[in-house]
Amino acid sequence: MRSRNENNDISVHAIAGTRVVILGLILKQKDDESGDSSPSATLSAMLSGLTVAEDANGADIAASESSLPEKNGQSPSHDVFVGFAIDRRDISSGKSTSLNFDGRPIQKFHYGDYTVEPGHQYEYSVRRMIKAPSRSRYSFFSRPKYVAVGSPLVVTVTTEDPSTSKHGVYFNRGAAGSQAYAEKFGEFRKWHRVNKYGTPHWTSTINPLTIPDPAKKKEACTWLSRGLEEALLEFISQAKDSSWQLRVTAYEFTHKEVIHAFAAAVERGVDVKIIHHVKGSHRPKTRYNDVVKDKDGEVVKEWVPDKTTSDTQRAIDAVGFQSLDHARIWHHDTFIERHTSSIMHNKFIILLRDGKPVQVWTGSTNFTESAFYGQSNVGHIVRDEGIAQQYLTYWNKLALDPPGRSKRHSGSSHDEEDAVPMDEINEQLQPDPAGAQPHDSITVFFSPRKTSDLLDWYADRMGDATDSVHFTAAFGVSQPLAHVLNHDGKPSPSHEVGVRRSPRIARRIKTDDKLLRYILLDSQPSEHSSEKSRASAEKKGKGNDYCDYFDFKKLNSNRIAYGAVLSGRNEEVKDVAPSSEHSESLTGLSTFVDFVHTKFMMIDALTVNPTIITGSANFSIASTEQNDENMLVIEGDTAVADVYFTEFMRLFDHFYSRDKRNESLGKGSKSPRAWIDVVEDDSWMKPFFDPSHQLFRERVLLS
Repeated sequence: MRSRNENNDISVHAIAGTRVVILGLILKQKDDESGDSSPSATLSAMLSGLTVAEDANGADIAASESSLPEKNGQSPSHDVFVGFAIDRRDISSGKSTSLNFDGRPIQKFHYGDYTVEPGHQYEYSVRRMIKAPSRSRYSFFSRPKYVAVGSPLVVTVTTEDPSTSKHGVYFNRGAAGSQAYAEKFGEFRKWHRVNKYGTPHWTSTINPLTIPDPAKKKEACTWLSRGLEEALLEFISQAKDSSWQLRVTAYEFTHKEVIHAFAAAVERGVDVKIIHHVKGSHRPKTRYNDVVKDKDGEVVKEWVPDKTTSDTQRAIDAVGFQSLDHARIWHHDTFIERHTSSIMHNKFIILLRDGKPVQVWTGSTNFTESAFYGQSNVGHIVRDEGIAQQYLTYWNKLALDPPGRSKRHSGSSHDEEDAVPMDEINEQLQPDPAGAQPHDSITVFFSPRKTSDLLDWYADRMGDATDSVHFTAAFGVSQPLAHVLNHDGKPSPSHEVGVRRSPRIARRIKTDDKLLRYILLDSQPSEHSSEKSRASAEKKGKGNDYCDYFDFKKLNSNRIAYGAVLSGRNEEVKDVAPSSEHSESLTGLSTFVDFVHTKFMMIDALTVNPTIITGSANFSIASTEQNDENMLVIEGDTAVADVYFTEFMRLFDHFYSRDKRNESLGKGSKSPRAWIDVVEDDSWMKPFFDPSHQLFRERVLLS
């Protein structure tokens, strides 16, 4: 939901998701249309009508300069605007909360409230804050350092309720390495020596599953899951008896609660079928550390499952049943192995009643502890029979375990339907699109596909953006998308060759200097890896066309963050920050992707016609041409866009602040001012009104 309100001084644009509300804040005295965007002009205009007086009770009140009496023949002095005061009231309960931490002003032009609940109505009151007058006839009383002035501007919003709408979107916390998590559960922190990526170091974790106190363990898991696990279990529990069916695909399948939920469904008589990833390799068989050979002296080879496969099989085998019949159904009739694709990377569930599909659960969430309690993930329910039927048709084809890829240039034909490879099936189910999809539509794309044209289509949609792009990339940025991100509307001379050689890339270039693209990565890219990839491209004669993070990060239209906790968390790092800052710890449950595992992109999220692309695929060549994947393209649904937008900004702001803090520490700064101190002059405002700064673009976007 979106709501606006304004008075003579302030304008507020509120965007409500399910568990986040973002407020865009504007000072009305700033004349954006005047062409004078200098900070000094803005401040002069803003302060020209603001001063402070005291009422008979000693309370600060705002008044216009002309309405105040002169003192000793002189007008009252101006006071510096230091930020915003924001209060929130839950309308149903009447509970009011100040959102100003320790009474400090909010010194930015957007604010994220991350403590709201789904389906609630909230009222936000926004006022300006100034530094309290230093002289007062009531100076013997304890007075706040900063005070709110002016009449409050009130804006009301209702958060989305994912349990009742057509789209139910659920995000987990995805920010385990945070001050809040450490404060709540830091007593259970443990130190480990790890050797990730070949560099031994000490690191701390707060693993919720090893907390000895059952109540605290449950509290930690609930805090981290933030409704995602609960929503998935509730989705499964809708299948109540033998009239219901569940059709499932699973890549990683080890989370006990989810597995037990499916097992319980089997016990209720639900028809459960689960396609799961099964891959491995043939390796020399060994016995007592010796290689086994046959009678002819040839090495005997055996099939060894990969870790994902073996972990899944152990989890399946660990389930017990009171009824032998149910146990037999579980082990012999429930699971379908998917061997022939590169990776069976889907994670969706189709809910059917009497054989008719009614809902589908999809998204980025694997069925693992790390997916719920560690890295960021999303679960997306679509309560639409037509969409559910498309997933069921795809699932039925997948269950036959056909080859993932066709033999290119073979000229062979297929006599039997079950021999048709999935890339051909998927393009029959949904051909590659041409241009943008219709307004108010949902389109489903399945992979693998014959070509990477769908990935190019995603890049074209990104290139069509006029206001904003919000994009998460867990495993880097593929070349088609990197090329779009590498243009800021004015292609630099160093890239003109690549543009001439690729007309499609040239068509994607936009000239809107207010466009802002947010890119959220799991980790900071490696210069060494970049150099290797660039060298490889040059060997193939594609060096002029290659670009990556180290190219597009320089552009002012790209605002980039990557997963991080505050520096100083390792034992070797000392005296770099206050102890409360370097106490952040992850859960230790993720072995590969620590922070960002979502796979979604939003185009012009805050317009009336947003595009949301979300699902299991990583916007890569592999996810398009090789893996079993699914993606939703949702056009024109502002409610869905608001949920994804507010959750994106929650995660982006969380990680961006840590990136900048760590960067400042790396440059030798030991000042915690960026975290705890208030800037008491007008310098804090300057980036927000400097057209060359990203914060200026962000302020305009959120206005």
